[in-house]
Amino acid sequence: MGGKRSWTPLGVLAWIVAGAAAAFASEAAPPAEQTLGRIGASRGICVVLADRPGEEVLELARQSDLVLFVQTSRAAAAKALRASADRAGLLGTRVTVHHGPWSRIPLADRLADAAIVTGSAVAAVHRDDGEVRRVVRPLGRIVYPDREVVIPYPAGVDDWTHPYHGPDNNPLALDKEARAPFLTQFLAEPYFVPFPEVTVTAAGRVFKAFGHVGYKRRDWEWLNSLVAINGYNGTLLWKRPLEEGFNIHRNTMVATPEALYVADSRSCKKIDAASGEVLAEIVAPHAAAGRVWKWMAIRDGILYALVGGQEVRDPALRGERAEAGWPWRPMTPAYDSEKYEWGFGRTFFARDLKSGKMLWLHNEVEPVDGRAVAMSGGRIFFYSDGKWLGCLDALEGKVVWRNSDANLLTAIGPHGRAQNPQEGFSTTAYMKSSDKAVFFAGPQRPNLLAASTKDGRLLWQKPHGNYQLVVRDEGLYAMGRTEDSLLIEPLTGEVKQSLGVFRGNCTRATGSIDSIFTRGHLHGGSTRLSIADHRVERIAPMRPDCHDGVIIAGGMLYWGPWMCDCSLSLVGLVGLAPAEDYAFQMKADDPVRLARLCDPSAPVAPLPLAAGDWPSYRADNRRSAAAGAAIAERAALAWQFEPPGKTAPTAPVTGGGMVFASGADGAIRALDAATGSVRWTAYTEGPLRFPPAIDQGRLFAGSGDGCVYAFEAASGKPLWRFQAAPVDRRISLYGQIASTWPIGSGVLAAGGKVYCAAGIAAYDGTHLFALDAASGRLAWHNGTSGRMLGDDRPTGVSVQGHLLLDAGRLYMAGGNVVSPAVYDPGDGRCLNTLDDEWAKAPRGRDLFLIAGQVTAFDRPLYAPKEYWTGRYFARYLLQAQNEHALVRATLGRLGRFDPAAAAQKEPKPVWESMLFEQPEALALGSNAVVACGKLKGAGDGDQARFGVAAYAIDEGRVLWQEPLEAMPAIWGMALDSQGRVVIALEGGGIVCFEER
Repeated sequence: MGGKRSWTPLGVLAWIVAGAAAAFASEAAPPAEQTLGRIGASRGICVVLADRPGEEVLELARQSDLVLFVQTSRAAAAKALRASADRAGLLGTRVTVHHGPWSRIPLADRLADAAIVTGSAVAAVHRDDGEVRRVVRPLGRIVYPDREVVIPYPAGVDDWTHPYHGPDNNPLALDKEARAPFLTQFLAEPYFVPFPEVTVTAAGRVFKAFGHVGYKRRDWEWLNSLVAINGYNGTLLWKRPLEEGFNIHRNTMVATPEALYVADSRSCKKIDAASGEVLAEIVAPHAAAGRVWKWMAIRDGILYALVGGQEVRDPALRGERAEAGWPWRPMTPAYDSEKYEWGFGRTFFARDLKSGKMLWLHNEVEPVDGRAVAMSGGRIFFYSDGKWLGCLDALEGKVVWRNSDANLLTAIGPHGRAQNPQEGFSTTAYMKSSDKAVFFAGPQRPNLLAASTKDGRLLWQKPHGNYQLVVRDEGLYAMGRTEDSLLIEPLTGEVKQSLGVFRGNCTRATGSIDSIFTRGHLHGGSTRLSIADHRVERIAPMRPDCHDGVIIAGGMLYWGPWMCDCSLSLVGLVGLAPAEDYAFQMKADDPVRLARLCDPSAPVAPLPLAAGDWPSYRADNRRSAAAGAAIAERAALAWQFEPPGKTAPTAPVTGGGMVFASGADGAIRALDAATGSVRWTAYTEGPLRFPPAIDQGRLFAGSGDGCVYAFEAASGKPLWRFQAAPVDRRISLYGQIASTWPIGSGVLAAGGKVYCAAGIAAYDGTHLFALDAASGRLAWHNGTSGRMLGDDRPTGVSVQGHLLLDAGRLYMAGGNVVSPAVYDPGDGRCLNTLDDEWAKAPRGRDLFLIAGQVTAFDRPLYAPKEYWTGRYFARYLLQAQNEHALVRATLGRLGRFDPAAAAQKEPKPVWESMLFEQPEALALGSNAVVACGKLKGAGDGDQARFGVAAYAIDEGRVLWQEPLEAMPAIWGMALDSQGRVVIALEGGGIVCFEER
């Protein structure tokens, strides 16, 4: 990361295309449709380098699905474009504006699909185009006024073209770039999907097939779906349906740069890789013993296939499960069956893809198991259950040998049923091949064994077959679930080393040039086994998908998406890139991190806070969600504010007669608390996930761009900006441009200091800061708590939620390993210890002070808005408290409790209400508590499904209740000193209720 890559032309993939001269140089921009035609992309990320970017940028966004990163060297131009994009409703979600020199584009390597270079940037880039080339992905375009340049596909990277990497079923990538350590490249949707799941890649595209088992409503929209995803920034390129009833978990999907081949019970579809359109269909020959595709491979332009007769069709499961996890049984009728009936065929054939000519056809008398077909060295190896192991010449389709030796067949043994978490899925392929040996192992196998590719002779066997295999030059890695993982000499079976590691449950092992990846044991995320020294490290925030494992391709690594609710901090599709020369232990002593934006000696206008104001997240630094204001006994809607575009809002804060609203668009708006009119607007360059904090007339905000901003709260005048991210490296974060180290904690202001944390996942690095509130100068920096076991062990605290200050300790929601993380606010020392690398902690974003103890709860920071119960520490909690009252809410219930009973496991409520199905926020005043969220008994189409209600604190009587047009944001409610109730709604609207 940060170093220049060495590019090598690869065949015809590198070229320069002369284009019609456009008027970019004079900033008289061509029509958007012409520009879109030149860049060759309508989805993804496009960089625009321009002196005075204006309406043409907004029009480009309107006429496409592109996310635009616009960089200008002029501060005034950046300010003007932010305001224009805001008015157009495009800021932050579709258009990000950056002010900076042409010599540095703050994006991760290969993130962008295209770059448009205009104006004075043309001359600068002509002198040295390395920076633009660095940020544009392979096969992406750089568009100049008079020509386009296409970035060549790099030599040394590898594609995962078949479900098990190649037709040999050996899940080992040959990619020379995808080396540890890694940095996050993108997080992308979908968050959760049904299973099974099959993944292949080619030329920077990731193709995923999602199957027919969806236990929860969140899975339904992806059932039986095929998608293409941009492998460098996670953009969904297209989606199309798959055949219902056909189990996709088999080797019937192969990717090439131009086309994706996907087979089912009727044919093999040739699908345009760029658009998802079906270009052609290939049907089995008339002489074949059936039309259903069981296995296939492509090598050197030849399609090889195994087809057979009709098989059991499994109906799609559209489940309504709400609790954590999913059952292995009952699943679906075919998966539950004691008899395995998928994937058996009797006809092999080969077809030239270019000419369409059938090259050969071979019929077997006995059915061949599609899970036990592998191809290497110009030969196809296949197994007929209990009959023989055979070998075909791939060039002519003739039998080379067939071995039915009793010792071999006994060693292979009968099929186990599998279908349990310790072993895995019955549909998993259980045979792999190399040039010299064929290997058997998997969830259904009683033994681990090898047979010779020369004649099928049994070479060796070992008891217990539940291993996941990766074949490498130095040996066979057999990753065990209940048995120790082993490094084995492939031809003799000699155990070269016991590795002392167990894979986690069902997920298969995969290999890269320097690593073996498995699921972490005890639901502990992922495991990376270093090839160099066999050291084991945990990658805690996410786990591999059950069927795929970690996919390595195009210089990248991919995790997920998955269907589980394990203790995961990150969900969805996670892409990691090699960190290259990035210095993980970078110290924050660089003076250029601080930018003073006004005269530091100028006084700051006061913004007096009154009793009952709500100047920070959940009211105060202990996050009590309580203020001293009296809430009206009757209230009505006073005003409503709608931002120009839809955005995901943070919670609001209040003070000095104003309401401060912010959100994923990066804007901060000061609204008049009495009227809702906008007093001032300020902008950051990234999404905000927690609201600003007000202290001593200043408003502080932590942005997704990795910076902390200080403004004069009364006027919005910028005061200073501090870059907390160690490097200005932006990535794609669920479709938005954000730093690899966003201010994911929000900010906390106290005692003349501002505290914040930058980061997402521990493996990227976690950076906690204290800054002087007046000047922005660094007080202290802790950059080590993400690696609590040492510099080379990426396990520790992740930035996964807000900060809380209590009793001289600073707390942060720290993810699924250490949470809450505890720091000394005086010097930043982390006070936690990590004795067990595989420890688990509540993954949730919110902290609560319960009977003097700070506890984190289950709801993740980066996840769908709808809450889904996790497997560990699973509890949904809202809490508001003052000296006299304690109010708690969970799914379906809300009640007041005696504060003295706060530590009891199941305290008895003084009163309770069942009005809300999912309460989303509480606000406790002096006389009442207000709750808002999703109401009970409302269907999906019911317009009155969201609401707000005020309860008398003494007896729980409903004082008033009003409908809401949308679900409130998480903790999206605040009070002010006049007793107003302010609520931020999903989409970005703000509503205010006051006494009537």
